[in-house]
Amino acid sequence: MDSERSISDYNQALVSALRSRDPERLRAVAAEWGRRLGNRGLQQLARASRDIIERRMWLMIRDRPDLADLHDEAERWLREHPA
Repeated sequence: MDSERSISDYNQALVSALRSRDPERLRAVAAEWGRRLGNRGLQQLARASRDIIERRMWLMIRDRPDLADLHDEAERWLREHPA
């Protein structure tokens, strides 16, 4: 698979998982793409506890400009669930 294409496909899968706001869907994306790309960070995320994945999910949502429509929801979740 072409690496530029792989990155684009990964990004689409990630955005879709983040938009779902489902930590288990994010886990599945991290597992699949961690394996496909050989990315240790994604592989570690796939093995993390649900609490860690959920927090990371909301942080990712908050930090992505292409998910601006979810930023308020992310900020609210992060305020309600301090680290």
